[in-house]
Amino acid sequence: MTRIIIEGYELDINAGLSNQITYAIDDLRNLDSKATAFSKTIVIPGTANNNYLFGNIFEFNNSNLTNDANANVKYNFNASKSARCRIEVDGLQIIKGVLRLMEIVYDGGVNEYECAVFGELGGFVSKLGNLRLEDLDFSSYNHAYTSGNIIASWDSGNTGAGYYYPLIDYGAVSTGTYGTIKKDYQYLALRPSLHVKEYLDKIISNAGYTYQSTFFSTDFFKRLIVPHNQKDFKVLASYFFHGQDNLGDVQVTSLTGPIYLSDPVKFGNVGYIKNFSYSAGTLTNTSGVALSIRVDFYGDYRYYSQNRDVFIEGYVNGVNSGEFGVLPATGNQTLGYYTFTGQKTFTIPIGGTFAIKARHTNDGTTQYFDVLLNNRTMEINSTVNVLSQIQLGDTVNMVDVIPKGIFQKDFFTSIMKLFNLIITEDKFKDKHLIIEPYINFYNTSLSSFEDWTNKMDRGSQIRVKPMSEINSRFYELNFKQDNDYYNDGYKKKYSVGYGNRVYDNAMEFAKEKESVEVIFAGSPLVGYTGESKIVTTIFKKTNGTEEGQDSIIRILQAKKITGVTSWNIMNGASVVASTTNYGYAGHLDDPDAPNVDLNFGVPEELFLTLVSGNLSNNLFNAYYSPYFAEITDKDSRLLTAKFHLSDLDIFNLDFSTFKRIDGGLYRLAKVIDFTAGANESTKVELLKTIYTTY
Repeated sequence: MTRIIIEGYELDINAGLSNQITYAIDDLRNLDSKATAFSKTIVIPGTANNNYLFGNIFEFNNSNLTNDANANVKYNFNASKSARCRIEVDGLQIIKGVLRLMEIVYDGGVNEYECAVFGELGGFVSKLGNLRLEDLDFSSYNHAYTSGNIIASWDSGNTGAGYYYPLIDYGAVSTGTYGTIKKDYQYLALRPSLHVKEYLDKIISNAGYTYQSTFFSTDFFKRLIVPHNQKDFKVLASYFFHGQDNLGDVQVTSLTGPIYLSDPVKFGNVGYIKNFSYSAGTLTNTSGVALSIRVDFYGDYRYYSQNRDVFIEGYVNGVNSGEFGVLPATGNQTLGYYTFTGQKTFTIPIGGTFAIKARHTNDGTTQYFDVLLNNRTMEINSTVNVLSQIQLGDTVNMVDVIPKGIFQKDFFTSIMKLFNLIITEDKFKDKHLIIEPYINFYNTSLSSFEDWTNKMDRGSQIRVKPMSEINSRFYELNFKQDNDYYNDGYKKKYSVGYGNRVYDNAMEFAKEKESVEVIFAGSPLVGYTGESKIVTTIFKKTNGTEEGQDSIIRILQAKKITGVTSWNIMNGASVVASTTNYGYAGHLDDPDAPNVDLNFGVPEELFLTLVSGNLSNNLFNAYYSPYFAEITDKDSRLLTAKFHLSDLDIFNLDFSTFKRIDGGLYRLAKVIDFTAGANESTKVELLKTIYTTY
C-alpha cells in the first residue's frame, strides 16, 4: 500500500498510483552540480480530503491569509511554498523531502492536483529562496570598535565562531606606500570578519534544517573566514559632531549697515566628528550624500558693551538658514552668566558648509559688540541613520560588515564546490543533511560492500561506456576574477586567474571544456620588502597611488601570528596600540611555513618569499584529484543496466557503500525512475571503482 503524507496528514491517492522516483547524489556529466532525489509528476485526485488539505486552492477565486511559521497545509496552505512530504510503500519510506504543487487540472467537472516530490536537499535550496547573507542575524557580536577588541579577536581565529580582525592591506591604510616598507597600519586596515562555519550554521538552521559533518568540525574548516569586502568601512550612524570650548569671545563688529555678523563660532576642542571636515568654525559635508541634521547649541553667555539682543543662527553655504534663538539683552556689561539652548534642523548638500554665527542690529553707527560664550557646546545628529565611515570607539553592528547582495544559496553551493562536498539526507531524521567531502564519503572497507550481481536484469540492455566518451578534455576550477591591483596584474601576465587550476586528462577523443566557478575571488598574499608581516591585498593602484575598492567576496584562513617586529595601529599620526602579533588571513594556513592552501592550484608567481613549507596541499590535490583520477582513468567505465530493486532495497539505499557486480566494485551514481510496488526492474548508473583509497 502506498501512502503520501504532507505535513503529517495523509493524502487520498488513486488505486494503482504509479510514481517514478530518481535517486542521485552526483551528476557525472556535469561537475558543477549536485543532485538529490526527485519524483516525476504525481497526480492527486481532488477528493474532499485533498481539497481540504490543499486549502481549497482549486476554487478560482480562492485566497487565504497564511503564516510561514505554521504547517503548510489546510487553511494555511501556500502553493508558493513547499510542504513537508514523505512517500511510504508497505510501511517503508521511499522518499522524504518536500512536495510542490505545480498545477491544478479541471476535466469534466473534476479537479486533480499535479505535484512533484523533491528530496530534502532540493527542499533546502528552495527554502533559501532569495535570502542574502545580510539577512542573517549576528547582532550578538555587536561590539565597540577599539584596539583592545581588535587585538583580543586574534585568539578566535581558529574557533569557527566569533568575530576576527584580520590585517588586510586595503590600500592607503599604511604608513608606507607601494615598494616601501609597510610597517605600521591605520586602524581602517583592521575590519571585522565572520567565520564560514557560523554562516553555514545560521543558513541551515534558519531554513529549518539540521546537519552533521565531521569536515565542518575540523580545525581547518573552523579557521575559514570571510573578510570585509567594501571600499570603506562604514556603519549606520546618527551622531556626527561634538565640539565645545570653555571660554571665548564672539565679537560682532559693525562697520556699516544695520546688520552685524560675527565670524563662525569656533570650538577649540572637537571631541568627535563624522561625515564632516572641520576648520575654524566651519563644517564641510564630506559624506557624499546630502545630510539632514539636527544641531543642538547650548551653553552660558554674558554681554559686554551694548544693551542689544543677539541672534544665534545657522548658516548653510554662507546663507542664513534658521535661528536657534535669541540671547536677550540684560544691560551693559552684565556680570553674571545666563544659560542658552537652541535646536534646529538643517539640510547640508554634498560638499556644503555649515557654521553658527551671532548677529545683532544697530542704528547704523560703528559699534563693537562682544558676547562671552562660556562652556559653549555644539552637537550634530542626523535625523536618520546614515552609512558613515567608522571611527575608533564607534559601535560595530555586524550587519554593516557582512558582504552585501550575496545569496545564501550561492554561498552554500560555492562551499560545496570548493571542497567537492557530497550531501545526503538522513532517512530517519526529518530535514537533516549529512555533508562530507567526496574523499571521506565512501566506506572504503571492502568487507562492507553490497553484492548486486544477482539483482542485475540480464535480459535487458546493458551498456558500458568508457568515461572518455562522457568527460570533457579540460576541467577548469576557477575563482571569480576580481580587478584589484595584484589579481588584475596576475591575470594579464599569465592569462589565468590567481589560484585557479586547469586539469587536462589527456583523453584523445574528448574535446570539450568544463568549468567550476565559485563566488569567491582569489586573494594574493604580499610580503613587503623588509617587513615580517604577510598580508592579503585588496586595492587598486592608479599612477602609483593606492585606492580602496569594493571587492568580490573572499574566503581566507585565519591565524594569530606572534613574534613579529613591533608595529603600531595608527589613528592618523597618533599611535593607538603597539604589538608584536597580528591577525593573519590568507589563502595559506601559515605565511611562513604553509601546509594547507585554499587555492585550487599552485600560483605561477608568489608575491612573498617562503621560508619553508608545502604548496601542494591545495584544494585540487586534496579534494578533487581523487575524483578526477576515478572518472578519467583509462579503465574507468560507466555501467548502465536494469536491476531488480525492491522497495526494501530503496529504503536501505546507501550511496556510500560500494556495489559488487560480477566480482568488480562500483560506485552507485543514480537510480532512475524507480516505481514503488511495481515489481519491475529499474535503470541504474554505476561508475567502476578504480581506487578505493587515496
